[in-house]
Amino acid sequence: MNGDFQVKHSYFRAVTLTFSIFYILLSSGQLVFAKVACPPPLKMVSSTPRHLSEGVSLDAPVIIEWDKKTLETLSEGLRDLVPALESINIAGGRYRMGTLLTTEWGIGGSVSWTDNGEMITPEAPFEPGTQYRLWTMLYLTIRDGDAESCPGIGGEVVFKTAGTPPADGNPVRKLDLSKIYHGDQYGHGDIRGMVRELDLDLSVMTVDDARLGSVILVIYKGIPIFKEGQLIQFGMIKTGDNVSIRITGGRVVTVEVSK
Repeated sequence: MNGDFQVKHSYFRAVTLTFSIFYILLSSGQLVFAKVACPPPLKMVSSTPRHLSEGVSLDAPVIIEWDKKTLETLSEGLRDLVPALESINIAGGRYRMGTLLTTEWGIGGSVSWTDNGEMITPEAPFEPGTQYRLWTMLYLTIRDGDAESCPGIGGEVVFKTAGTPPADGNPVRKLDLSKIYHGDQYGHGDIRGMVRELDLDLSVMTVDDARLGSVILVIYKGIPIFKEGQLIQFGMIKTGDNVSIRITGGRVVTVEVSK
């Protein structure tokens, strides 16, 4: 895959699972109800390269060390969740605002494990002088009457490679990928404020939120955008518009525009 490769359509992969209350029928015929609890949140212990580091080698893999005790707990109790950590997204450079790097739906990257260490190898060397963001996140909802959201399982690492960036005019190079907002620890969020900047090519907006300050949001294709009760296209939003944005599962799900 040569240096001219570009991902034109952003891709975000997050998994949202719902568990419900269940019951066990004993041999005596007695029903015993058991409530499914949120699993412990899994966090990154460290990464190579370090989060927010610069001068990173172009051909070195990314290694993430996960909390060993929690990883083992998830492996024993929720066997279908741990493989989700191998679903790695990457943004920056030729990947633009994001694409799935690994698994059979990805673009050719690979994942291997050594104990609690996950080694991620892209399909080609990184580009010089380029900021990258790698992330994987799993969101769970426990449903026993009212839904209860669980803290996300996963994390992210952002870094910049050594060297001079290509003079290719790629607009993603102007963004600080560490400031992309994906909600709180549960993948939820409500952003309200004025649109300060728009990038129609990347489908990205910068909003001055009253509570969080300036945040960058990715508006993926197909997200409903409303203005005065009517559906509009992303390109119809203007700087200076006021917006109310709902985030669920780590991504924008609705946008309401007002003057």
